[in-house]
Amino acid sequence: MISSLNVTSQRVEGQSTAVLKLAGRLDATTVGQLERALTDAQLSGNRVIVIDLSDLTYVSSSGLRVLLTGRSNTRKRGGEVFLCSLRPPVREVFEMVGFTAVFTIFDTLEQAMEAAAAVSRG
Repeated sequence: MISSLNVTSQRVEGQSTAVLKLAGRLDATTVGQLERALTDAQLSGNRVIVIDLSDLTYVSSSGLRVLLTGRSNTRKRGGEVFLCSLRPPVREVFEMVGFTAVFTIFDTLEQAMEAAAAVSRG
């Protein structure tokens, strides 16, 4: 199976927030794309990074590591990473490894954006 990941990035007007949308498989062959997008979002001065996982179909341990590292690096800069819209198979992996206790996870992008706006203002 050929791994494929599409990462789109959008900055929210009037906030120091970036939204990254992942579609496809986040594994050892695709994590570089997410690493670059996270680094770009951090270096662009975004205080909050919202990662929309609604179209993510699979996440491996290397994908989990990149998410955790991205969160750690963002928090070191005084920011936060929010995740949203996890599909059931991806949520199961997060629950299995205890990431639901580590990350702030929202059911919808709208909920994550409300939280991001509050952090960005504050």
